[in-house]
Amino acid sequence: MANDSNDQRSKNYFIEYFTILCIFCRLGFPGNYTRILGGENIRILLDYGISLLQMVIMLFASGDTLSEIKLLDLKRKYRWIYVMLAVITVISLMVTDNRGKQMTIIIRFMITALFGLWMADYYNAKRILEIFYYAQIGIIIANLASLLLFSSVGYYVDDGYGYIFRGIYMQKNGLGAEMGAALCLQTAFACLKRLDQERMSRIFILSYFAEIFLMLVSQSTSSMISAIITCLYLIYVFRKNENVYRIQWGISYTSISVGFLFASSVILPIVAPFLESLGKDATLSNRTPMWKNVINFMQKSHTMTGYGLLQFWENPEALKALQRMFSSNSWYRTMDYGAHNVILEMWLDIGLVGIAVFFLTMISCFHRVKEQTIQEYILCSAIMLPQLMEGVTDRMYTNVGYATCFLFICLGVACKWQNRKTRYGTNAF
Repeated sequence: MANDSNDQRSKNYFIEYFTILCIFCRLGFPGNYTRILGGENIRILLDYGISLLQMVIMLFASGDTLSEIKLLDLKRKYRWIYVMLAVITVISLMVTDNRGKQMTIIIRFMITALFGLWMADYYNAKRILEIFYYAQIGIIIANLASLLLFSSVGYYVDDGYGYIFRGIYMQKNGLGAEMGAALCLQTAFACLKRLDQERMSRIFILSYFAEIFLMLVSQSTSSMISAIITCLYLIYVFRKNENVYRIQWGISYTSISVGFLFASSVILPIVAPFLESLGKDATLSNRTPMWKNVINFMQKSHTMTGYGLLQFWENPEALKALQRMFSSNSWYRTMDYGAHNVILEMWLDIGLVGIAVFFLTMISCFHRVKEQTIQEYILCSAIMLPQLMEGVTDRMYTNVGYATCFLFICLGVACKWQNRKTRYGTNAF
């Protein structure tokens, strides 16, 4: 019995350590360290290697013997998520011009999604946040080292802004977005620790201030705003505890995302003269003209299906067609990446059909939000609120990015109420 207990403990340590490593790399490592670690081959090796490691972790955790290991462990509670993944796969393979590359993207996207669902199943809300915290410590150290020790890694020259710190990310906004997510998740972790009457360690407090410092250095206004609002909301939920009014994140995400696009396309142009007279930028940093033409472009081509998961910006003909929607002397003629809105990005990639299934999945997963534990609700809020706010003006989801992994963790946690018995004693299917 003692040996069995030790073996299980060793197995759990193995799974947890390598799960932290996966999250650490998906949070951005090696990033700009690629140049001093051996070049592009190291980045590719880590990038694809982490996807493989995620598969190994899920297989290893599925059973103690070869006969118990499950290559794919489908659960009824995730049926809507599986439908969404299937629809995205079918649509993308139907419309893509490069099926080999598209299949690679889809496989890695599936691994990310299934890994997120596995984490939601394998760990409780507090343990998930603790794993995030340990991974974030590594990212903080990597960013601070790029600030203090490896300036060639941490800084870049921007023609409009001069010498700018970006940490391990390609742009300063990338640093701001990750530090904003880290602040929200660590605040959620702090709330859960306080619910269990646990004290904060010195390292915990120092890491919190380090995240604030790095976010301020990044000068990413949108990330600062979303992080502040989310952290204040999490503190409010913590104080109210079980008495808090719970937001149905699926309906909120859908209505706010669509409503924002409608307001920016219809209402904002009407009030633009008034805003400009006050010295305000009515174009949201040149986003609204882009959104208008993206909408016009998608109404004429691939409206229902898009161009394939993460494939629009890789399609030269489609990109040229969008660029021609703008005047010949416009800088939009040279843009080659990013619609700066999560819904428009989805429209370009998976069409209106994909967006509809995504919204239905979100609404279905969160429809019993009142049956979540307060810990689960805090975790979901720490993920969904910043993704909602930042998604209206920026891209969020890629095939392997941390935002995608966090989204599926959140969807999985939102479905965990089905693991528990209802008050009538039957499984809530």
